[in-house]
Amino acid sequence: MNDPGWDHHCGDLWRQHVLSSTGRDICDVVGRSPRSTRDWVAMMRRLGVRDMSGVIGAVHGEPIPYRLAGRGDIVRRGWAIGICRGDRAEFFGGVMVRMKYVDAAWRLNGR
Repeated sequence: MNDPGWDHHCGDLWRQHVLSSTGRDICDVVGRSPRSTRDWVAMMRRLGVRDMSGVIGAVHGEPIPYRLAGRGDIVRRGWAIGICRGDRAEFFGGVMVRMKYVDAAWRLNGR
């Protein structure tokens, strides 16, 4: 049984954005999108990372200062992955946050 809220999440937005923008499938690096806490922990173990930034970094390389992020780059705020849309970041469900509130950013084509 899946945990509530795991049917669709920010990882799906991230995958769709990278795939449509670059033709690369992040699942080739991170594996299938997690659908439970157990899946998430297994993915982090497999990648040898300890947090969300490590998972994103496995695909996009080292983070950059959020001020250097451009449209389409990947961002993180807490446990949410989003997309830079200029001076704002878009997260799952269309939630928009000013870029100054993101915790980290990565170039879309970082690797």
